[in-house]
Amino acid sequence: MDKKIVVILFILMSGCVHADFENSGMSGIAPTVVFEPSGSSSLLTCVNELQGMSRKELVRYTAEVAETLASGDEENLIKYICLSLHPKADYRQFKRGKKVLARYLDEHPDASEDMQGVFVLVKQLDRALLGSFSGRNKIQEERDKLAAQVESLELTAKQDQGKIQELQRQIDQLKNIENIIKNREHTQ
Repeated sequence: MDKKIVVILFILMSGCVHADFENSGMSGIAPTVVFEPSGSSSLLTCVNELQGMSRKELVRYTAEVAETLASGDEENLIKYICLSLHPKADYRQFKRGKKVLARYLDEHPDASEDMQGVFVLVKQLDRALLGSFSGRNKIQEERDKLAAQVESLELTAKQDQGKIQELQRQIDQLKNIENIIKNREHTQ
């Protein structure tokens, strides 16, 4: 008898038996699939949705979300991290978002592996941004040096132009003197 129950349960669980829902009064009920998005899914969706946001809107929306950040609400944490990853966010905001993401991961040790992967990408982005800022600073320093050289050369060129005009004036005076001397010799 125990073997028959096991076989019947096995058949029911394997899906070989068709339950007649029409006769049981459950024909109008459709199965419902509940999808709870992971933190990384919510974060990446947010990043994608906010791409067209202007800098002004970003600042305003970030201020609104930052006010509620202390509550520790997971949705607000994700929104703040999302806003810090926006292309129009400044570096300071990006760094704050990175800290919030680290805090989120500390407070949610059960966070999915993909959220840990997002954090790895954010750290790599931070390094790339630092390299970019470092490169920009070097370029700015080089630009400042070249601007100083150009200014110095322009000043030298002005001074040289003044010297050329003075020498040209002296040459013209010498020519006039020479003409006067020639004229006197011819008249005598």
